[in-house]
Amino acid sequence: MIKKVIIIGGGVIGMSTAFQLAEKGVKDITIIEKDNIGSGSSSQAAGIVTCLQWNETSVKARMKSLDLFEKFSQILDGYTFQQVGCLNLSDKKDYDLGSDLRDLHDELGAKYETYIGNELTKKFSDLKAEDDEYGILDPRGGYSEAHTYIPALRKKIENMGVKIFENEEVRNFTFSGNKTNGLITFSKTENKEKSYNCDAIICAVNAWTNLILSPIDFKIPMKNFVHERFVTKPFDRELFLPAINDRVYQSYIRGTEDNRILVGTSQHNPENFVIEDKDFNINELHPYPNALDFLKDSFKNRVPIIENKEWDYHTVGLISVTADATPVIGPVPNIEGLYLCSNFHSGGFAYNPVAGMLISEHVINGETSIDSESYLPRRFEEFNTKEYLSKTHKLEDLEVKRH
Repeated sequence: MIKKVIIIGGGVIGMSTAFQLAEKGVKDITIIEKDNIGSGSSSQAAGIVTCLQWNETSVKARMKSLDLFEKFSQILDGYTFQQVGCLNLSDKKDYDLGSDLRDLHDELGAKYETYIGNELTKKFSDLKAEDDEYGILDPRGGYSEAHTYIPALRKKIENMGVKIFENEEVRNFTFSGNKTNGLITFSKTENKEKSYNCDAIICAVNAWTNLILSPIDFKIPMKNFVHERFVTKPFDRELFLPAINDRVYQSYIRGTEDNRILVGTSQHNPENFVIEDKDFNINELHPYPNALDFLKDSFKNRVPIIENKEWDYHTVGLISVTADATPVIGPVPNIEGLYLCSNFHSGGFAYNPVAGMLISEHVINGETSIDSESYLPRRFEEFNTKEYLSKTHKLEDLEVKRH
């Protein structure tokens, strides 16, 4: 019986995992965070979510995420899931190639609506599209604001009894045979080394995964990429926009709760980013000089009201992409008691509720309620991860599945 669980990483994945474990009756749950809760890429996220994904597993998982976001809107103080819809926008060639996906969505009961060209402007007056552009709208989709979701989820799990230790670095695992039974950490707050015993450890650090795994003989073939988003100053009226994954411009755009416009991309800076050590902080990332110009040029015709609007602030984060552009959720091969919940490409925020559910099911039940075989870490056992990690990749080399 699992009584004591340690979660490495205090982003949205780690906190959702803690919530699910607590709901399932685990009494002793500890989160270890090397900085502050949510201070990594979680706080930089656009928070866009849709269930219109690329395969059966991901569609089912995202449908469950939407169920949970709707639930969180009811039970998290100060948080509302902004269910404005999520639009996947593409040209006709891309749309035609997606016919099999639409058949899959129909089969699985994932609801969507199709709009062409000017029909999109009639539906969303601040959006413009060319006559040969197609929009597939997920009416259940939308977005979360990271700055409201993160503190609301933290408050909830602390009220459920979850212990959180910030400014504490993981230094090593402890073992009994091939089973992990604890962690050695260093607390920067207390300026001392600490040790923890537990029944299970869940690593939910995303971009830092392989650094955390450095003491063991297993790594994930993954690459990190710089991801930037910009937010305008507020408009003096309500915006009529869904959240948009724009495949024409390989970027995204959405409104905000306070009537700003947020845009984001990784396309302008395609080289993978290497984290050299555990002490790296997300605040060390530098803005790419042409990022805003790239986005302004992309979206001046898509959402014309941004063309002359003053921009307010800018954040830089990382997306973490595996060699098969699929998340990693499940037990580490050949090491009992160690689990991974990481590498969600640009969709970590969208996955976080269901990712927490799935990894908690692995820990407690040894299996998941959704067939999540494709997420298991063991799929990389025969992969030449060492060679993959030694090479530089560009974003265009990988099939990144946005949000």
